[in-house]
Amino acid sequence: MEITKQALNIHQDTAREQFRFDMKGDEDVYMQYHIHTKPNPNVLEIKKTYVPEVLNGVDIEEKMAMEAVRFAEKMGFKIKTTCSFMSGWMNRHPEFANMRTK
Repeated sequence: MEITKQALNIHQDTAREQFRFDMKGDEDVYMQYHIHTKPNPNVLEIKKTYVPEVLNGVDIEEKMAMEAVRFAEKMGFKIKTTCSFMSGWMNRHPEFANMRTK
């Protein structure tokens, strides 16, 4: 089975604080986050992105990043990036610069 960007089904797992792609098999595919309520409320911190090598070239990280941004936008959250992938992604997408916080 070929995995294409259009076929990616990313969902939010609030219990694990992750945006996930459930891949058949043993490996997880996720973007780990944390919602801060204190001292800076309404901040979605993207902490880590993990995609196994088998999915390189599918751009699944891009799709998870967009899901995170859509969620933050919907909730009125700012985005803090401690994840190197998400930090770079935000740098490449200046249209979301107003959503970024430290």
